[in-house]
Amino acid sequence: MSDNFDIIVIGGGPGGVAAAIRGVQLGAKAALVESTHWGGLCLNRACVPTKLFAATVDRIKTFQTAARMGFSKAEAMVDPGAIFKMKDELVGYFSMGTEGLVKAKGVTPITGKGRLAGPGRVAVGEKVHQAKAVIVAVGAQWVRPSFPGADLEGVVNSSRFLEEGKIPARSLVLGAGPWAMELAQFLGVCGSQVVVAARERGILADFDQEIGQRLRGALKNDPLTILNSCQVVSIAKDKDGLCAVLSVKGKEETRRFDRVIYFDRQPALAELGLDTVGLKDLGVDEHLATKVSGIWAVGDAVGRPPFLSHRASAMGILAAENALGAKRTFSPSTVPRVAYTNPQAASVGLSEDQAEEAGYEVLAGTAAIAASPMAMIQGVSSGVVKVVGEKKYGELLGVHIVAPFATEIIGAGALAIQMEATLEDLARAALPHPTIAESLSDAAREALGWAIYTP
Repeated sequence: MSDNFDIIVIGGGPGGVAAAIRGVQLGAKAALVESTHWGGLCLNRACVPTKLFAATVDRIKTFQTAARMGFSKAEAMVDPGAIFKMKDELVGYFSMGTEGLVKAKGVTPITGKGRLAGPGRVAVGEKVHQAKAVIVAVGAQWVRPSFPGADLEGVVNSSRFLEEGKIPARSLVLGAGPWAMELAQFLGVCGSQVVVAARERGILADFDQEIGQRLRGALKNDPLTILNSCQVVSIAKDKDGLCAVLSVKGKEETRRFDRVIYFDRQPALAELGLDTVGLKDLGVDEHLATKVSGIWAVGDAVGRPPFLSHRASAMGILAAENALGAKRTFSPSTVPRVAYTNPQAASVGLSEDQAEEAGYEVLAGTAAIAASPMAMIQGVSSGVVKVVGEKKYGELLGVHIVAPFATEIIGAGALAIQMEATLEDLARAALPHPTIAESLSDAAREALGWAIYTP
């Protein structure tokens, strides 16, 4: 016995939820299959929990600078137990809310592990459902590192760290991407001795190079150590914890930790039944269609970084529309990359290096945060707003920010790039004063050679 649908979506994360709801809005009979975690990795084990930690860092930083604002006796100490308890409450609330939202929107929820069972067929347990289109949104799974000792109990992914609910006395954070830097800052303010092992020469390697450099400078007084060009050679357990041999710029050194936390992930394709439809992976074209007619894929499952929930949601909406007859194109350049560090970092579109590699004659402009009245009011002097454009038509190609509220401001940059705005458009925008956002106009004017407020 089977049920027939217009669309079946496998995976109840941000991409899957968006795809199923959009399908119903367009008149389709849609089902959403999820085994355990409504809301996916982001809601349960990533975005919501880690941004709570980021908010904790922000509060601590506020107390640390409160004396300059007249609060001479302000002080605070983090209670990790209370933070982890609040994390559980938030995750539980949003997870239940997601399942309720799906039902309220007219989507048929199906609980269980979904797998492809041939063209237009999705099996959940012993039952096989029929669909005109299948959208795969299964997300990604953790990939344990390959160095000797990576299988030791104290080497954990960030989800496992969240489950443990404890602050290690000594932490080794592998990688220097947004999640890694956010967690490193949180661990530091909670009293952990933190070392960040960055494989690359800098941090935030997927951002404009200047953004990583600026953030690195802003973190110089934080209680954490960043080791660049660092690889883990091996880890062994002894009476004093985890003994890590690190190769730092070609030279080996030994350090000891209580937890080693990793962040690498890959598409969760195991037991998905790709062989039943003749697929080896979920590579997609610009319309998010796989090589097999009637099968679409979105989000982390596609295998193209960055792995971001807002990217998955945008892809889910577009995939549902295309599955029902549209021919919309997904544009990766309009998806912002964000780091909820303190200060925040955000980027959208092409970096200066990427624009040059693409053959553009580049115009770049910056507005230093140190010159911003709002930044001074906030007690922040380190940061920048940078824009990247091309000379021939003046098209805006990228926006890059290290500043307070960067993750909010970058939305304006994403919209501008999506609408194919020019540097001139941005330069002439009457943005409110005093704000950090007005530095967008300052940076564009600087790129065009007529800076007003930039020294």
